[in-house]
Amino acid sequence: MKKITAILALVLVQNSYALQLEGINGVDILAVNGKKVNSSLFSTSQSELDPGKHQIVVRYSTQTNDDQLLESRPAIFTIDLQQDTKISVSGMNNKQQIKRAMKKGITWQVISDDNQYPIEDSDTLVGKGFMPYSDIEGLVAQYNQSNNITLKTVEATTVATIAEESKSNANIAGEALIQLYEKASIEDKKAFRLWLVEQDMK
Repeated sequence: MKKITAILALVLVQNSYALQLEGINGVDILAVNGKKVNSSLFSTSQSELDPGKHQIVVRYSTQTNDDQLLESRPAIFTIDLQQDTKISVSGMNNKQQIKRAMKKGITWQVISDDNQYPIEDSDTLVGKGFMPYSDIEGLVAQYNQSNNITLKTVEATTVATIAEESKSNANIAGEALIQLYEKASIEDKKAFRLWLVEQDMK
């Protein structure tokens, strides 16, 4: 029983060290710390990151009632991630409001359980050509160079790497937990299930 509990604790630790950053209400996360969010691993609206400061690139898009696609320029700013956090927008109720906000500059809302604050002065990335934002990493690099911004190595870890490491460690611990449970006695299995119920009730 002690071995099973220890392995379960390891699983919980591996799964809890990464915080979730999510775009909602039409907000997509395009890049984190200079690295493009890889949509093949997870949706561009959601990422998993270590606690701390992260430079993010977001974009708002929506389809109006008359099937017109409205899409903002990518905005770039830094947030201090200490909890699971969502990036949203407000006051986007009709086409006129959306176009006005895009022209003036969108106010982004940073939302977590204990805090909510606006980002009103974010810079925007400006691309050129037919697909101006296809090289989002190149645009971020140009922006950082122009503004003398240097990202720390630890902060520049790609989102893909963070997600893969967390998943790999959790899988290893999870497999060990399953093996121990299968080998456990009937009494230990009952005690373990009771322990799980007690944890859910806390």
